[in-house]
Amino acid sequence: MTILETAKPAESASRENYRIKALLIGHSGSGKTTSGVLTLPGRKLVIDYDGRSASLAGAPDVDVIELLEQNPKSPAAWDKAEKLKDELWTAVRKKELKWDSIVEDGLSSMSTICMYWALLLDPKRGLGGSPAKQHYGPQMKNLQDHVRSMINLPVNYVLTAHFNALDDEETGAIHYFVKVFGKQMKTDVPGWFNEVYYCYHTSNEKAKRETYLWHTSGFGKFDFMKSSINNPAGKYWTDPIEIDLSSEPAGFQKLLELRFGKEKGDETK
Repeated sequence: MTILETAKPAESASRENYRIKALLIGHSGSGKTTSGVLTLPGRKLVIDYDGRSASLAGAPDVDVIELLEQNPKSPAAWDKAEKLKDELWTAVRKKELKWDSIVEDGLSSMSTICMYWALLLDPKRGLGGSPAKQHYGPQMKNLQDHVRSMINLPVNYVLTAHFNALDDEETGAIHYFVKVFGKQMKTDVPGWFNEVYYCYHTSNEKAKRETYLWHTSGFGKFDFMKSSINNPAGKYWTDPIEIDLSSEPAGFQKLLELRFGKEKGDETK
């Protein structure tokens, strides 16, 4: 059989076979971790690179693995991240994976600990011990390989990230990118995901209420936001999506219901 003969019709999307592959971007305190984790389907594994998992204390169906590294001379945290990735794929092959959703929390911290690993490949450094040119290539390749491998796991996968604002010296405009090393990586990362959401929140002092929201489509300086669930664009909801954790469904589960309808057995809810 030739490769051409293996072509077949694209599989129809359904609630049962759809896997969320999402990048949640926002400033600190925008609710990325809380809204992203608590509204994913099934049992969740959170890989904490930022030390923010305390916000999930007591949450049901959530397991946490901390991969924190403060020592710039140690590759230990990145080595653990790579070992964990391999263990997850081994569990998939053995059909022993017990999580429905996986969250890697903190792309900028992942980027930093991967650079700690890259710095040990070559002792030559820049001024003040900073990374030099020869460190960026290995760091970016390994970070990219890691994330892309995690995206391909047969589960829901979410990566959280911060914004990096850069001034355009020629026009004076401010451009927003994902906060990560490397100019190409800043523009490439959103393209790896089916869902790229801008997370933010508003405050109502009179009501003493914080409202967390997602913007799931491109607009203005955030034109790289997108949602394959809401395709054709805007058919199933209009932005912004309010994340109300006090009612169900919320967040990802709400969007899945808008797109695919209620889960089997939930029709009476």
